[in-house]
Amino acid sequence: MSRSDELLKKVCRALDRLIAAAEPYSGLFPSLLDRGTGTMLTDLPPAIPGQRDGDRAHLGSNLIHDEATLRTLYALATALDRPDYADAADAYLQRFADHCTDTATGLFPWGEHSFWHLADDRIGNGYRDCAGRNAPATHDHLRQAPRWLWEKLAAFNPRCVERFAEGLDFHWTEAGRDEYIRHARIEERAWPERGRRSCDFPRHSGFYIFDWAFARTRTRRDDFLQQIRDMRDYWWSKRDAAGLLLIESRSPVDDAQFHGVLAPGQTVSLAASLLESADLLEADLPDLAETMRARARTYIDGFLAAPHDPASGRFIITFRRNDRPFESAMPIWGSRYGLWPASYVALTCLCACRLAGDARLPAWAEAVGRAYLAAPFPDDVAVPAMDAGLGLGLIADLYDLTGEARWRDGALDLAARVAEVYLDAPLPRGAAGIDWYESQMGPGFLLHGLARTALLAEAREACPLTAEYTAR
Repeated sequence: MSRSDELLKKVCRALDRLIAAAEPYSGLFPSLLDRGTGTMLTDLPPAIPGQRDGDRAHLGSNLIHDEATLRTLYALATALDRPDYADAADAYLQRFADHCTDTATGLFPWGEHSFWHLADDRIGNGYRDCAGRNAPATHDHLRQAPRWLWEKLAAFNPRCVERFAEGLDFHWTEAGRDEYIRHARIEERAWPERGRRSCDFPRHSGFYIFDWAFARTRTRRDDFLQQIRDMRDYWWSKRDAAGLLLIESRSPVDDAQFHGVLAPGQTVSLAASLLESADLLEADLPDLAETMRARARTYIDGFLAAPHDPASGRFIITFRRNDRPFESAMPIWGSRYGLWPASYVALTCLCACRLAGDARLPAWAEAVGRAYLAAPFPDDVAVPAMDAGLGLGLIADLYDLTGEARWRDGALDLAARVAEVYLDAPLPRGAAGIDWYESQMGPGFLLHGLARTALLAEAREACPLTAEYTAR
């Protein structure tokens, strides 16, 4: 059996167990499972270092967590002639679209703080259900919802997609459309009040622009077009001379974590979302699309102007230039809340490169790729499965882009290493050193990365599983 076949066998074993685990819940995958039996965990295990209980989906299911897994199911249905995999993915999305989206605002219970509660068949609230906090069910995208997912949801329930786009208006503050907040209430039709901080992360504006762009292509609604224009302009006047954006536009001067802090990763994330949105809008609104592309190029310039040092393996996620300078670098292994792995941003660079053709971006991503091939896997860190999956996905995507054997061989070697760590049971570990599956830790990225590596190694030109660029 080839190395590719061995990897696919392990991926399929995990997918089969997930599909079986979803049977009692109308096709939705439970978020926390016993790795051997696939039984949903009734007790919430302790959080790993850097994980917040309010981000978890105990006794529930989270579509944003499962997106990469569903994408993998669809691809393997084609590659392995497994129509049952496509059927399982369709069952999940049909159930979600028809049963889980009829909220007061239209916003979905998914993402960072909300989910669908499987035990009680209701909107799940990460704050209340998992962290014991008295707070409303909150919408936060967490990651980009990709085009293929919107197309599927629109096919099953077009009205839920339109209502979601309407509900995004509740991310603007009550004072009007001159400030937004990345959090919005799902069950209350009310605009949020402004706090001490704006919490208007740049990457979220890109998520909303793409959501509205997709909804606009389906509905031709002028109010969605105006939302796109308002959000497109939001950060443009706030960029610095290099084209970089702050992590948030308004922070108290005494808040050292946020005030005056520039965010290269979020800047290139917005650029990638603008480029994808421009492709959606090009046919009907070419002038708007070109403006988006031009601004994305400026943001890419800003990202590359940050004080990265790729040659020495230092990749900056945030920094400050003023009288209190500092820099924070992304880890290769061992991400935590607020500190992405370097692969997260490197994959965003490759996404933007595919859309904009900027040769500087793959060079930056290749430096990250070399770091993943060189860095030993730590024995004493609870590395989330997301880190392993995105690191593997990065190496595989570099092979797809370049055709160079070193990336193919490196991806296969890394895949074997991470499979030993995470897949010694039917379901992958949520993180190294723990013994349960947990979707919030990113095992879907691991399954995707393993499957994409195997399929590319077998037939690079015919791989049906595309790169996973939602983590941005």
